[in-house]
Amino acid sequence: MSPTGGNTSKRNIKINTQLDIWNSQNNLGEVFDSSCGFRLPNGADRSPDTSWVSRLRWDALTIEEQDKFPPLCPDFVVELMSPSDAWGKN
Repeated sequence: MSPTGGNTSKRNIKINTQLDIWNSQNNLGEVFDSSCGFRLPNGADRSPDTSWVSRLRWDALTIEEQDKFPPLCPDFVVELMSPSDAWGKN
């Protein structure tokens, strides 16, 4: 993954901080930043800018699964659109 620019990084940390504050107040799961990769059910590895996994689903993983790319799709993700990204059909 290529690094982001300064303004994107600033927006990213604000989103991560807000999600982490919400999670700290409610203690419902775990928050992850963009350096965490997830192994999705179809075998793809993805690392969203910000993500959250419910406590129940996180605790169901083994320590080994938690230490590697967790084999699940997060319950909530945020992906920031970079200036070089464009809306459209893929």
